[in-house]
Amino acid sequence: MNKVHRNVSGFMPGLALAGMACFAVVSIASDATPGYPHPVTNPRASLMLTGDWAPSDHHKIDFDKLPRLPVQHIVVSDVRARKGVNQHNYLIHYDGRFWAMWSDGPEIEDRAGQVVKYSTSPDGVKWDAPRLMTPYPPQSGPDSPHYNTRSKEGFRYISRGFWLRDGQLLALASLDEAAGFFGPSLALHVFRWNPATKHWDAAGVVQDDAINNFPPKKLPTGEWAMSRRKYDYRQSGVEFLIGGKTDLNEWKSFPVMADKDSALKAEEPLWWTLPDGNLMSLFRDNGGGHYLYRAFSTDHGRTWSNPARTDFPDATSKLHGLRLSDGRYVLVSNPHPKRRDPLTLAVSDDGLVFNKLFYLVGGRHVDYPHVMEHDGSLYIAHTGGKRSIEIERVRLADLNAARMPVSPKPEATPTTKSTLLKEEDWRRTSLKPIAAGEIDALISRERTARNIEPAALTTDEQFIRRVTLDLTGQLPEAADITVFVASTDSGKRPSLIDHLLDTDAYARHWARYWCDVVSCRITNRRSMRADSQL
Repeated sequence: MNKVHRNVSGFMPGLALAGMACFAVVSIASDATPGYPHPVTNPRASLMLTGDWAPSDHHKIDFDKLPRLPVQHIVVSDVRARKGVNQHNYLIHYDGRFWAMWSDGPEIEDRAGQVVKYSTSPDGVKWDAPRLMTPYPPQSGPDSPHYNTRSKEGFRYISRGFWLRDGQLLALASLDEAAGFFGPSLALHVFRWNPATKHWDAAGVVQDDAINNFPPKKLPTGEWAMSRRKYDYRQSGVEFLIGGKTDLNEWKSFPVMADKDSALKAEEPLWWTLPDGNLMSLFRDNGGGHYLYRAFSTDHGRTWSNPARTDFPDATSKLHGLRLSDGRYVLVSNPHPKRRDPLTLAVSDDGLVFNKLFYLVGGRHVDYPHVMEHDGSLYIAHTGGKRSIEIERVRLADLNAARMPVSPKPEATPTTKSTLLKEEDWRRTSLKPIAAGEIDALISRERTARNIEPAALTTDEQFIRRVTLDLTGQLPEAADITVFVASTDSGKRPSLIDHLLDTDAYARHWARYWCDVVSCRITNRRSMRADSQL
């Protein structure tokens, strides 16, 4: 849609005005939802959760009465009987199997002697018995005096996720002293799966003085990126590692925030790429604010906006989310501000604002989510009181069918949006060319704010008929429809638009339209002057 307006503005002055008029209407309409977030124009907006179903104070949402998604409950590991610890769980699907990894320790989380274990499954439901991924940390085995202690002489591994790089399955685990969070020898280690020996081989250190939150993901540039906390991160702040392209240990670090006096005590960041290619990062706040914070990067993670508090509630707990194959975003978290119960799944069309919030699992302490999409389902790993590794399987068909409750509103006289425009609005209209994706983003925001479901994608036959009629005022020839529908070119739709914009039929059609508009306005003005002289 934006491409049409760019070409129009360079084709004909009258049509350029039409493009500006359309832009002005959409821009002013989007202001009906104050403070809609944008990586460039409004990075400090607080809006992140919206819907008629939600009270204005999102801490007062009745989380136990949220619509419940049908789930298949699966247990991967349970160490309650030996009073052990299971947490920091991650999932991946590789080589025809599901893989899970997690931290496994004695009694209390992250004490000396903690290791990383893993399990595999052919179907994501029945899992093998857990096995060691890492060895016991140095001087910290079950026979060590440091085992199960908070000691600077004892060490612990912490599970940090799977990384599929160049076809190889890698797994990350941090190693440091177990006295606090974190020790001065902190380092992020990597292990490589050996299909021949069915064993995890130590493959060195990815980054010294680093613990990530989730494994590396690809940036639009082709580089890998992941978050970084150093052992003194409470003073030095949260950072962003970019690299991993040529070597496993080739990274550059960029600060996200380093203000130790900030009200935000950032923990366990999560990031994803937005539809426009910019990045958005979310942080839990250990300062007790019980809302998520958000920051944006417009240069692929090199610099970030100052994190701003959103209106998305949080229990000060780890969260995870991703972009689905259909373009939507999901976020799994503990939104109840007073407890880690329940886990919920939120849905967004644009990755910025979520308008649906569903109940996943609860009635007990559940946290540390990690979500993966595979073959028409979401697999959401989490812990049960940090004593078990569990999975909730949600079919995407069930997610698509789920609806939020609709709160009835009093009827109001509808207002035509164009009537809101005044002469000063036109004078303030920007003459700057519209950026790629800008109109689509504005429409998406309006639709999200009004909780309007997008229509299904048109068929090729519908598309060529509609766009030809819109641009030329004529229906396409039957032969043109046949050729277009038969084409397998993935770029045939924008190519068709460009072709139509270059035709005489397009120029004639819209020239007639604007001639009628101008003629009508002139006639009306003459009539008004004549009436005033009577």
